[in-house]
Amino acid sequence: MLSINQPSANLSFIDKLSHQREEQAEKLASGKRINKAADDAAGLQISNRLTSDINQNQQLSFNAQDQANTNNVEAGALSAINEGLLRAQELSIQSGNPLYSNEVIQGELDQITEQINTLASDVLGQDNFISGLGASDPSATQAILQDTSTLVNDSASALGAESNALASQVATYQTSVINVSASRSRIEDTDYAIASSKQEQNEVLLQSAIITKKNDEDRKGLLFNKLV
Repeated sequence: MLSINQPSANLSFIDKLSHQREEQAEKLASGKRINKAADDAAGLQISNRLTSDINQNQQLSFNAQDQANTNNVEAGALSAINEGLLRAQELSIQSGNPLYSNEVIQGELDQITEQINTLASDVLGQDNFISGLGASDPSATQAILQDTSTLVNDSASALGAESNALASQVATYQTSVINVSASRSRIEDTDYAIASSKQEQNEVLLQSAIITKKNDEDRKGLLFNKLV
């Protein structure tokens, strides 16, 4: 005998379809196939690990780029020191010419010495990097300039090699970030074509189930009227 109060089998099915609709809507809205562990526990774990790798490589890239920027500043200072040394070399040659005033030359040599030592203090950590530049002894001055120029060029070469290595590191880290991000995207991102298709199918099934439930309830109402 049919019980009028017997729950419809469509009720739980409708609830299931409604829940699926909400899940699909969340995936479409967020752009993520995995929004919580219940969606795909294993996938979420892999995604989190990849995110950690991405963050680590991104930070390493930032660190390397920051050091490269610092090196660029130091390279600029070394270049300025070299320019000062070249000017001092010109002045030392001029000091051997009686047409030039050694007093004026010495004044400029003193200024260059001060400027170079200021730069060397910041870049090389040496406050008294160069001294003894005198207009009265061109040969001694040129020897000092030659030795100093060698030190500066060696430092610039080492800095350039380090900067090239850092640039390579940055490129490697950034490539890793791109590749790992692509892998993570394939795991956690929503396939809009598939998700939209599932959503449409779910809507059709849900509407059909609701109509079936309504028809079932209408039939029960007619049966109840006949019984009373």
